Amino acid sequence: MKLFYTLLFIASLATDDIPFKPKEEFDINLDFKFKVRASDHSQVYTSDNGGGNNSSGPLPYLHLDLHIVKLTPDEVRVRIQNNKDQVVISRKVVAGDVINLDMGYTDDIKGRVTEHEYTVYFLSKDKKPVSRIVIYFQEDGTFLVNGEKRGRV
Repeated sequence: MKLFYTLLFIASLATDDIPFKPKEEFDINLDFKFKVRASDHSQVYTSDNGGGNNSSGPLPYLHLDLHIVKLTPDEVRVRIQNNKDQVVISRKVVAGDVINLDMGYTDDIKGRVTEHEYTVYFLSKDKKPVSRIVIYFQEDGTFLVNGEKRGRV
């Protein structure tokens, strides 16, 4: 069994790690709006399951804008995956593009009712990852980009 874990550890070191895209090459802006939750919402989020607001009034709703400032010559496509490994966006990209992500209600993000992590892969012509951006929301609302704290929601 010890040999198995040793081999597993060595295999994890051998995998290629995709580098983070330098922070000077992109901007991320959070856009908060207030929305009234639809009454037929399939997942009711209450204080019993981690939510802090069971109001029928307007609740904070988050959109994220990713502005691509600079691309390397190898970066021609973008693919965004959430923490459930679902591809959210996959398309060609050029410098100056703004990619909008509909994140959802902030209480749902913090309570893990909806997705709370997105990985933005910048791909070459042959669709191999060149660089990445990891966007993560902690349960307390702390917003991280590539492991760097950027604020709270």
